[in-house]
Parts: sequence; C-alpha cells; structure tokens
Amino acid sequence: MIKDDLAEMILKSILVDDEAKSRANLRELLKEYCPAVEIVGEAGSATEALKIIGQQAPDLLFLDIEMGVESGFDLLRSLNGNQIFEVIFVTAFDRYGIQAVKACAIDYLLKPINILELCAAVEKAAKQILPKRDNKRLQELIANIDRADDEQRIALPLADKIEFIAVSKIIRLEAEGNYTHIYLDGAKKYLICKTLKEYQELLEGYNFLRTHQSHLVNFRKISSYVKTEGGYLAMEDGSQVPISRQKREEILKRILK
Repeated sequence: MIKDDLAEMILKSILVDDEAKSRANLRELLKEYCPAVEIVGEAGSATEALKIIGQQAPDLLFLDIEMGVESGFDLLRSLNGNQIFEVIFVTAFDRYGIQAVKACAIDYLLKPINILELCAAVEKAAKQILPKRDNKRLQELIANIDRADDEQRIALPLADKIEFIAVSKIIRLEAEGNYTHIYLDGAKKYLICKTLKEYQELLEGYNFLRTHQSHLVNFRKISSYVKTEGGYLAMEDGSQVPISRQKREEILKRILK
C-alpha cells in the first residue's frame, strides 16, 4: 500500500546551489530519473532560498553546503528548526557528512551525483513525507468531530498537495469516468481521481442529493427546480443539473418537504 502511495506522490522541491551549472545538472537528472520530483523553485543563496521556501512551502530541499558567504547550514539555522520539509544535502565535499547527519538530513549526496544514490535518496524522502501528509488528514478528521455540520471539511488529493475544503462550499459534483469534477463557491473547480460513488458515500448526511448517474448536488445550493425540458435543477452558480426519471419523484418529494 505504501509503495502504491509513493508511486503517486508529487514532491514539491527546491534546488539550492550557488552554481547554476550544478543546479542545471541536478534538474536534468531529477527530470529523467525521479518523475515524482516537481521543481517549484531554484535559489543561488541561502537568503534567496528562504524567500522561495516561504512562497512555495516545499516538501523537499536539495541543498548545497558551501555557497559563498552563507552556507546550507546557515539556511537551516535561520529557520530555527521550524522547517516542515525534508533535506537532501548535495555537495562536492565529503567532510560535511557528520554535520549533515546532525542536521537531520534525509541523505547526503556527493558531486558528481550517482544516479542510484539520487533515486534512493528521493525514495527515502518520500517515505518520510507520506506519513506527514496522512497525519494532516488524521488531524483534520479529529478536528471535524467537533465542528458543526456546516463547518465540516473534506480532503481533496491534488497532484502536489492535499487541500481541505468546507463541505458547505461545494455546489455540485459531476462524474467523468473514474474522476469527479467538484464545483465550489467562487467559481472554483477541481478534478479529483475518485469516483462520484465514493463522494456520495462520503457526503451522506450532509444534504447532498444524487440527481442523476453523473450528478450529485448540495441541496442547500439549489436555486430552483425547473419543470420544463424534462425537469432540471438550477444551482446557485448558474449551472443546470439534469434529473433522471428514476430520481425525479424522490427529488420532488425532498424539494416539497
């Protein structure tokens, strides 16, 4: 199960090295051999890296040690131990091994980079990151127990993160094969790799109605029931949701209750 989860993981990563050529080489190796790594930023100094970390909230940092005035260790010290990402040190000098271990790095790679060692380091990082993501889901589940119905939230597994949204903000859900489109207030939309049936089970008890084989709606977001053209529901976002013949009587009873 963990291997399957790791295969689907995307690791938001930042490359920190004062040599542009070294960053380019690492970038190409990661692109070719570590498809789970998504590079969301590059920095040539600790100061620049600190800014990008604040903007991107990465999962993983590939960090050089000697970078002119500031070192990779200086960068970590400036975070006061509050970093939530994992670190893989990448350096041309082998004398920093013990310090890297003390800094709780996931791994320590020497330049020129060995491809097998790089892949092993990324897999090791992924195994550390996955429980953190699952723990966040668990924390959200526990928090939900004490929330009122209209404050409940669900986790959406996106490519690069898990996003938590309030159930009350969902207008409707629409199936597309094994995927589900989720439409929210504010014209937000997500495409999630889960079936509509899974979401129907998840949202039972929160005023959601299955109106059609391909549609699930938030009852509180219905604007009107239109009788013409076989009958459909007009939603708050202006969309029109069809009602199947089999569901029409059930929906009307619910609306007229």
